[in-house]
Amino acid sequence: MDFYGFVLLSLSSMFAVIDPLGCIPFFSGLTAGKSDRVKRNILIKALLISAAVLLVFAYVGSYVLAAFGITISAFRIAGGVIFFGIGLDMLQSQPRRWRTGLNRAMAADHGDPDQEDEDEDPSVTPLAIPMLAGPGSITTVMVLRAEAQHPASIIAIGAVIIAILVLTGIILIGADTVLRRLGQTGMRIVEKLMGLLVTVIAVQLIMNGLKPYLGSLLGG
Repeated sequence: MDFYGFVLLSLSSMFAVIDPLGCIPFFSGLTAGKSDRVKRNILIKALLISAAVLLVFAYVGSYVLAAFGITISAFRIAGGVIFFGIGLDMLQSQPRRWRTGLNRAMAADHGDPDQEDEDEDPSVTPLAIPMLAGPGSITTVMVLRAEAQHPASIIAIGAVIIAILVLTGIILIGADTVLRRLGQTGMRIVEKLMGLLVTVIAVQLIMNGLKPYLGSLLGG
């Protein structure tokens, strides 16, 4: 895979797994009733924390794998299985454990939220971890780091993480407006499309992970 193909794969993978549009109901529900300034501060803090977590796992995660004797192929397969579960949940509109769901956010938008305590800060948990820097996105950056073959590709991973999180911040800062414009039908269409993309990426990861083992068996 050339450099531009790798960057495109990285961008599409990170966008699909973090799913900024899918984060809108969650963010809107958690920050319902808070002022714009408080919402902005919560979002900035969540983005900074998730960026730090993802960058650490992207550039140090391989050493963790080596310490436990885990091969890259095994991690690709595990990542594919995790991706497949996430994508299947999205395709079937099943709630994920780190998402509050569309119904709660829509209720909050119509003035009947299950109000959070005013002093509660959701920026670290659950916004940064595990919504933005969760199992799916952490697995993604570690798999992408394993796939990177050139110094430019390795640097590009960090740039992709920052770019996707900045895009996520731009989308979430107008979460209430986007939620009203798209409505439940629009949000579900986006969820299905992202779920399909995540599922396809999952199958490809599993195939890439199995290739060395199947090759050795056939070669033997």
